[in-house]
Amino acid sequence: MKKTAFLVFGIVMTLNTVLSAQITYSGLKGLLHIYDADTIHPGLLYFNLVYSGFTKKNQDGTNLIEDNSVNVALTFGLSHSFEFFGHFVPYQDDQIAYWGPFGDSRAGLKFHIPTKKGSTSHFGLVAYANFPTGYRHNLMFEPFTTDKKGWLLAFVGTFDFKDRSNTLPIKLSINMGYRDHDWNDRYFTDRKDQIVGGFGFKFPIRSSILFSELSGEIFLNNLEYIQFGQNLLRYTQGIRFLGPGNIIFDIAADVELGGYRPKEIEKTNPFLKDYADWKIYIGMSYSLKVFEYLSQEERLEKKQSRKETQKLDEIKNKRENVIKELEDLRQKLEKEKQPEPE
Repeated sequence: MKKTAFLVFGIVMTLNTVLSAQITYSGLKGLLHIYDADTIHPGLLYFNLVYSGFTKKNQDGTNLIEDNSVNVALTFGLSHSFEFFGHFVPYQDDQIAYWGPFGDSRAGLKFHIPTKKGSTSHFGLVAYANFPTGYRHNLMFEPFTTDKKGWLLAFVGTFDFKDRSNTLPIKLSINMGYRDHDWNDRYFTDRKDQIVGGFGFKFPIRSSILFSELSGEIFLNNLEYIQFGQNLLRYTQGIRFLGPGNIIFDIAADVELGGYRPKEIEKTNPFLKDYADWKIYIGMSYSLKVFEYLSQEERLEKKQSRKETQKLDEIKNKRENVIKELEDLRQKLEKEKQPEPE
């Protein structure tokens, strides 16, 4: 598996293409799990399809246990400050049925706090509602879920050094938020409540984008029952590149950092989970332009650009007229120099 991953990385790094905004596996601009504070360009609609997979041998060492899922997300740029997303899981292994049932769904917004043009620091808020559309919940190898409606509110910060540094043009994003798995219970006190977040960075390598993340989902009120390392903690490494038909591809892998395996007596505790040791993600996204949105500053720039283009066209026409007049004069002089016929 490692040799294949390095081979894939080596091939895609040789591509010479231009990439557009990166979308997370669940929607919204970001890396894989971590959100960026800034938004995609207004008027663009991104369609995102991501497969994730993990396999593990059974205790007897013969049968393989598989955990596969398919994620579908839509991300729409409403303006420079707002971004909408919807996320649905049409297939998710539950280790019981031959064909996995649906997973949960999410819908939410990102608000990007307006900043000055060219600013390195960007800040925003992400909020979404989670709907228990999945047939089964709290599945093995998957993050913690419940059969209740929930919500998340997260602070997002992004520090973009691409335009400031030629030696290390990185983009760093930091997330910190609160997730309530049941919006009918008491806030900040239920054992299901979690702190979610992490940080990640991405930077271009030739024509591809390499990104890395550290992310986690930490139970807020289970400190006496669950040690820190028994929560979902993961490191993610991935790459992004442009393929045929303007389809953007993402290839990434998670590595679980905690590595805790619940004992038999602990398996009745829903908060002690056997998370996947690793996961591979293969995603592709495609963007469509729904409408053209220009801010007042962009409209002024576009108007100024048209004026400059018009001036250049006028100068070009004058130059062509001068060249034509000189050519006519040259031909006239040549005719005058020719001897008169006798």
